[in-house]
Amino acid sequence: MPGDTLGEVASLLEETLKAHRSVKQAVLCTKEGVIVAAVSREGDADARVLATVSAALVWGGSTALGHIKKSGPTHLIQTTTIERILTVVQPHYQLVVVLTKADDAGLNLDQYVPTFQSLATRMELVMGSTRAFGKQTILGTIVEQIPDITQAILLTIEGLPLGSVGFNDEIEVAGLLSSLFANGLTYSEVSHSISVDTSELRLLITRVDENRLLAVVCGGPNPEEIAQRVQHVLDGSI
Repeated sequence: MPGDTLGEVASLLEETLKAHRSVKQAVLCTKEGVIVAAVSREGDADARVLATVSAALVWGGSTALGHIKKSGPTHLIQTTTIERILTVVQPHYQLVVVLTKADDAGLNLDQYVPTFQSLATRMELVMGSTRAFGKQTILGTIVEQIPDITQAILLTIEGLPLGSVGFNDEIEVAGLLSSLFANGLTYSEVSHSISVDTSELRLLITRVDENRLLAVVCGGPNPEEIAQRVQHVLDGSI
C-alpha cells in the first residue's frame, strides 16, 4: 500500500473517531469485506468480523430493496443492546463505524450520518485515485487472470453471498456451498478446501480466510490445472 495513500486514509479514519466521543472503532473495507484500514480505541471488536458482517448486510440490504423496486442503500444501521454500527455504502468501499451507547448521551445518529458519509466519500476518492488499489476484487482478479472461469462466487462461511459471476440464483448456490463445506468441517475444523469432481468439471470450494469462502467452477479439458491456477491467484491476492 503506498505510504501517502495509507497516511491519508488513516487521517480520515482518525477524523471518524473524533466525530463524537461515542465512536470507538472505524473500518474501511471493500464491498467483499476485505479490510483496507482500521482504527479503534483500545479493546474493541475484531475489524475482520466487522468488515465481513458489513459486506453481508450491504449485499442482503441491496437484494431486499431490489425485490421491492427501490434503489440500493446509502447506509445501514445495526442496533444491539450496547452499540450501534453504521455502515456507509460507497461504490467500491464502505465505512463501518461502531458507536457505543454508553457514551452517546442521547446522540441523534441521523444528524451525524452526513458527516460520516462525507468522510467515506473522501476515502473512496483517495482510494480510487491510486492505481495500486484500483477497483479490483477477488472475483474480478480470478476472472481476469483465468478467462476459462465463467462461474464463481464469494460467500461468508455461514452461506451469505458477497458477490458472484455467472450465477443467477446466487442465494441458493451460496447456501448449498456453505452447507457442503460445513459438512466437511465436522470431520476437521481446519479444512482448507473441498473439490467435487465429475468427468467434465471440478467444483472447488476453498477458504479465503476464517470468515469467507470462494467457490469456482473449473471446466474445460483440464479442470485440475484451472483449480491449481485459482488457488495460486488466491494465495497471491490476500
